[in-house]
Amino acid sequence: MKYISYLLQGLASTILVIVFSLSSCTPNRQSVAPTPQPQELAANPANPTVKIVNFKYLPENLKIGAGETVQFVNQDEEPHTITAKDGSFDSKGLDNTQVWKHTFTQPGTFPYLCSIHPYMQGTITVNTSKK
Repeated sequence: MKYISYLLQGLASTILVIVFSLSSCTPNRQSVAPTPQPQELAANPANPTVKIVNFKYLPENLKIGAGETVQFVNQDEEPHTITAKDGSFDSKGLDNTQVWKHTFTQPGTFPYLCSIHPYMQGTITVNTSKK
C-alpha cells in the first residue's frame, strides 16, 4: 500500500509538470519573426539580396545589371546551396545566417537550385547594364 501511494504521488507530480510546461508554450511559435543575426546585419544593403526562407528563395526571380553582386542569406535552420544549373557557380553548403555573394559579370539568365533540396529553384536575370 505504501508503494502505491508513492506511485500515485509521482504520477500526480509528473502530470503537474507536464501541464505547467505546456501552459507556457506559445501556440503560434512559427509566426514570430526571427531575430536578425549579426552576419545579416553586417550585409551590405546596397547589394541585391536573395533570402532563403522556408525552403524558398525570395525573391524567386531577380533582375540585376551586369557587374552587380547578389548576396544570398540563409535564414533557414537547414543548410542550403546556391548552385547554377549550368555549373557556373556554387556556394557549397550555407548554414543558418551565413551569407554568400556572387558577382554576375555577363548578361543572361542564370537558373539555380539548392543541390540539397533540388525543388528549391530561382533565376537571376542579368541585363547588359545596371538596373
